[in-house]
Order: sequence, then C-alpha cells, then structure tokens
Amino acid sequence: MGEPVRIRDLAEQMIRLAGFKPGEDIQIVTTGLRPGEKLFEELFYFNEAPVKTKHERILLAKPRAVDVRALRNKLQSLKAIAEHREASGLRTALKEIAPEYKEA
Repeated sequence: MGEPVRIRDLAEQMIRLAGFKPGEDIQIVTTGLRPGEKLFEELFYFNEAPVKTKHERILLAKPRAVDVRALRNKLQSLKAIAEHREASGLRTALKEIAPEYKEA
C-alpha cells in the first residue's frame, strides 16, 4: 500500500503539477471529516484472519465460511422484514447476516 500521504501534501503537489501555486493561485480549504468519512481504512474485518503468502508484505484475507442454506433463509427473512418496512428488524437482520454492517 505504500507510505501514508497527507491529503494536504497531495493537494499541494497536484496544484503544482497543474502549473499553479498552492495558496496563491488555488486555495486549499480544510473542512474536517464529513459523516461517513474515515481517518483510517481497515484492511481486514475483525472476523477475517490474515493469511501469509509467498511475498512477506502481501497478506490475504481468509473469508469466513458460510452455510448457503442458512444464508438463503436469512435473506428470505430479510426480504419479509423489508416488505413490512420494519426498520429496527431490518437493522437487526442485516447485522445477523453481515456482522461488519454499521449504520452510517
């Protein structure tokens, strides 16, 4: 993935590459985080075990096993809840199917 890069540094470099001067020709405005934005990106979910590969710096995510029949049943249940527009039941069902699910 490489080294982390500050967004401001990236913006300044892009402005320079376009032939302008940061702060003079083009202003950079810092707005802060917006809803749903993250400071860090997770590479693995909490229930995925990183698996080593031949290359020491490359890992694979081992997915969790899924019982297809049970998943189909849960999806049918989810569909019924959605058709009845039960918001709280929908959230609960989604979290059961996908534990990683988080409300924005």
